[in-house]
Amino acid sequence: MSARKRKIIYIVGLSHSGSTVLDMLLTTRGKAVGLGQVWTVLGENLERSLTRQCSCGASATECKVWGPVLERLAQLPASTPARGRYQIVLDSIDRLYEPEVAIIDSSKHAAYLETLSMIPRVEIAVIHNMKDVRPFTVSTLDNLQRKGGRRALPEKIFYQWYRDNRASLTLADRLLGRPPIRVMYEGLCLSVEAVAARLAEELGDHYIDTTAALDNGHTHIIAGNRLRLPETGKVKRLAYDYRWLIRPEWLRPYLLMPMIRKYNEQCLRELGKVV
Repeated sequence: MSARKRKIIYIVGLSHSGSTVLDMLLTTRGKAVGLGQVWTVLGENLERSLTRQCSCGASATECKVWGPVLERLAQLPASTPARGRYQIVLDSIDRLYEPEVAIIDSSKHAAYLETLSMIPRVEIAVIHNMKDVRPFTVSTLDNLQRKGGRRALPEKIFYQWYRDNRASLTLADRLLGRPPIRVMYEGLCLSVEAVAARLAEELGDHYIDTTAALDNGHTHIIAGNRLRLPETGKVKRLAYDYRWLIRPEWLRPYLLMPMIRKYNEQCLRELGKVV
């Protein structure tokens, strides 16, 4: 293993907030490899991981990154600590990529940062990714309906969005001793050049090519948004989701929950640049 530290750009945030798109976007200059929700793979039943398909087009077992990882995971005793499992992923990347190539991990949960910080020879940068509460609510409702689950109240989704985003920011700050870099999905879609420039300044290198396709061969995501997959029409360019503009579900809580509305508008002004 190289003595040089491997950079892990860890994306924190909620589901349906564009973390997979950000993961793929950060690989467009070829300076990073996108791995999606690494902790989902490490924590789930191995049999399920073996049946997944990778965004590179191969099955998980045939993927050049994940195939060796899954093979080694199958040989580990159940008592292997989480950092030992993550080290197997790092070993696979070390065999395939030069030390200066960063890892994009869009696992989303800030609590995993504590384990990552205990792994030797890694450098961690954290991006907190958010989405406007209005399209977030519509996306969440549609996903629940697609999965056949009970339809949640929009007010409950609003509150969870507010509570969980603030908690993720606080936890990431506490575990790393510094605030995470903050990005909004709206900024990525509607002012990507400005966001790319700010991320380059914060991360110390240019990872985003705003003219490149997201389907660029630098992602190996087996756990993440289904749009990563070729058969579901893998996203090739950033495109803003305007569905919420013709949907009414978000309107009542947006009017009746002023604290959350003000927080949302504050984040859009500071990070999204689209209000």
